[in-house]
Amino acid sequence: MRRFTVLFTLFLFHVLVLGEPAPVRADYKQAVAYYSQGQYEKAIQELEPDLDRNPDWEFGHRLLGLCYLSLNNNALAASSLSRAVQLKSSAFPTYLGLGQAYFNMQKYEDCIFALNKGEPFAANEKEPEAQQARLFRLRGSAQYRLNNFTEAVDDLTRALRFSRSDWSDFAMLGISYFNLDRADEAIETLEKAYSMKQDQDAILEVLGKAYLKKGAEALSEKQFNSAVQSLKKGLDYDPGNGYIHYNLAEAYLFQKKYPDAEKALNQAAALMPQKPDVYERLGLVYEKQKKWDSALNAYKEAQGIQPSDSIKEAIERVTENKRQ
Repeated sequence: MRRFTVLFTLFLFHVLVLGEPAPVRADYKQAVAYYSQGQYEKAIQELEPDLDRNPDWEFGHRLLGLCYLSLNNNALAASSLSRAVQLKSSAFPTYLGLGQAYFNMQKYEDCIFALNKGEPFAANEKEPEAQQARLFRLRGSAQYRLNNFTEAVDDLTRALRFSRSDWSDFAMLGISYFNLDRADEAIETLEKAYSMKQDQDAILEVLGKAYLKKGAEALSEKQFNSAVQSLKKGLDYDPGNGYIHYNLAEAYLFQKKYPDAEKALNQAAALMPQKPDVYERLGLVYEKQKKWDSALNAYKEAQGIQPSDSIKEAIERVTENKRQ
């Protein structure tokens, strides 16, 4: 959120200077000037004596809080901005700044509460859509971190409509879609994130899982060609996912493409050496090809990991076929 904080600080300057009611001090502009120059400590020094004498000065608490926020002192920022809220601030930056301070402290529910309270004031800003986009992005990020994926999708989608966003917005949106079992939307959004930022393992992992989910759904509907396409695409993003290899083998098995199924299951076995299902399925593929020794070894491997009656019967069946 560092980029968001910097842009947020820059846009506040005009809000602070323009349209402000008569201040307590005639030289309050010096504090604003220090703030706009990035000299936040000097701005604080200008503000604090007057706030001691005039504790109900809403603008002073607002500017003080934004100075502390720019200095990454989130606790003091939240304290000052909360005081501005208590004084019935009608300035949207008060609530956006308070939400940002809470977000930085990982107090996501407090962040959402502050932003909800300030949302009506965003419409009064000079560029309301830009301010609403900031609110939606920050609130959506907080919802995402609380695993409130439906709310995160709603806010992040609205943020994207109002303004350009970076890869992290698309990544959060795509992962939210995935957790809501909306695989197609997850894939579309995560591929957009990946096109913008290709060194994020988390994006690749979820993309692989999304294609796995899509492939598994196609398998359950006996759409084996579609399953193969989705699962192979999943491997492009996450070749180390053994479950993708396993499901790909299932699709090949139903298509009677036994050599391809064998190759996929061997990959799955290398990645998931303690999964008995992999070896049992591998035994079946070998059996279909009449590779009796390989089938027997695979079934025995499965039986050694987790014995079952079905594997025992398979071992007896293959042993009998070897004798013939």
